Amino acid sequence: MTNPSPYISALLANLRAVRERAGLSEAELEERLILGPGWTERFESGQSMPSLDMLLAILHETGGRFDELLEGVPDVDASDIERVIYTEADGDNLTIHFRYAKYDAQYTLPRSSVEEFEHVIKTLRDGLARLNEVDQAQTEAIKTDSVAQTFLEAVTLWPHASPSDIWWFIVYRAYCDPFNHPAQYARLDFTQSWKRTGGWALEEILVRHYGSFLKTGGINIYIADSAEKEQIVENLNIDDRIEADKIDIVLTGDTPEGPVFFGVVHVKASFAERRTDDVPMSISLRRAGFTSPLWTMDCKSTPGTHPVNQGELGAADGHRSAKRKDIEDEGYFTGCFSYNKATNESLDTFPDDQRIYVCDFSDPNDLFSQFIVTRWQEFRDRD
Repeated sequence: MTNPSPYISALLANLRAVRERAGLSEAELEERLILGPGWTERFESGQSMPSLDMLLAILHETGGRFDELLEGVPDVDASDIERVIYTEADGDNLTIHFRYAKYDAQYTLPRSSVEEFEHVIKTLRDGLARLNEVDQAQTEAIKTDSVAQTFLEAVTLWPHASPSDIWWFIVYRAYCDPFNHPAQYARLDFTQSWKRTGGWALEEILVRHYGSFLKTGGINIYIADSAEKEQIVENLNIDDRIEADKIDIVLTGDTPEGPVFFGVVHVKASFAERRTDDVPMSISLRRAGFTSPLWTMDCKSTPGTHPVNQGELGAADGHRSAKRKDIEDEGYFTGCFSYNKATNESLDTFPDDQRIYVCDFSDPNDLFSQFIVTRWQEFRDRD
């Protein structure tokens, strides 16, 4: 908390006054409370907020009263409460504040309003509130659905923003705010919970956004259960080792004889996620004539006060990243589709199935769906 609010500043000024009236130095108070050097100054300056029990311990050691801390403190309403993520209007834009490693970070969301931001956060909160009413077996499905619905609501409200920024700077941070979850989950490690929920939610987002449109072209895009994934692998008759549980999204095409498998979509929020099994699987599928694109938010930023979600794909020409070369030169995947507007698309000198494309969620009839339709037509006509 580098810039504490007026009411926090007033309360902490009172805290310092109580200590000084007791005739205690910062070091003496730290000695009594068994605190490392510097904590008193950090509390009183607002760099760290003391917990309620710490405040009571300070009052006990200084002989102060709680009502002394409230003298001259202005009233507080809901918008004043500091959260893991919160916002303030900046003209026609929003400045979104969140914790990022050791930094108090901020991200500017253009052409947006506080009301829209609160609607998005409430969508997540209302979705997660259903956890209070279900048994343990349903919790993961509810968390996944809540995150997917929140993201799709956000990209509808803010089509001009980078979907990757919305995912990385807003939805992820909002999920990690414990106050958006039922109180029974107060001690949950939300960053660990996000690793599973976020991955499943991205798969849901892909299917929900493109499912209906692709169906009009006779293509089915869906999340298969474990038994079906095992059956798909068995039917492939590919000598290479393919782990069924690493199949993210299944692609089938309708024929008079029924649906025919023609590919897998690999879904990743970032290139930092483990791809050890995705690359061998994708190479094997490509060799056998199946489609195997990578679908990613390409999230990557360096912690700081003003982080930039630049991704990991690097420049389209000049200094190309190793990740970009994996796709453009090595052909590890059947194309790559990034939803980070900072990503540079591949030069058209590369083959269509070794290019990096940039998409958003403004229309399901886009480069990704057109690519999938073409791949199905080629697969069907080949047979």
